[in-house]
Amino acid sequence: MVSEIQQLDFLRDRIHEIRSALFANTSNEAFKLPTCIISALNIDNEGNVCFFIHRPDLYMEEYDMEFPAKLDFYRKGKPFFLKISGQAQIIIDKEEMLNYIGLPGNVDLPSLSKLLLVKVKVEHAEYFEARHKQSWQLKDWWNQMWHFFSRAKSQPRPQHALNLRPAA
Repeated sequence: MVSEIQQLDFLRDRIHEIRSALFANTSNEAFKLPTCIISALNIDNEGNVCFFIHRPDLYMEEYDMEFPAKLDFYRKGKPFFLKISGQAQIIIDKEEMLNYIGLPGNVDLPSLSKLLLVKVKVEHAEYFEARHKQSWQLKDWWNQMWHFFSRAKSQPRPQHALNLRPAA
């Protein structure tokens, strides 16, 4: 049986390989954060995927600081993708935000006022491997070449054969 640490390491490796995801707030609230593309900073030892998003222009402090969310990790050319769902938490404390990017808490970055740090606790993760289409493409190419060179039109084969000769 695979341990939780091994599962977390597997997720961490795949997230670092893909990096970008579609983040969506799945709550039923009237005012919620918009869906956006994110770049994952890291996945910590508690299973939180951390990333920054731009603070919406109409950001109100009345937003829920915790809400259900999902992350869909996908990158063109990678043979896999991830779907993660869990509870998201918005971090607005500048000291904690600086800690996540590895800077001391006394540094003043004006650009941080335009960002929100979001942590999504991984509660459910699905890993999908893409199907390999190359073998089918090769087979289709071979069939096209065969029909081209044989100049034969493909004729459908009957499912059942009937013998219509009269009995002797």
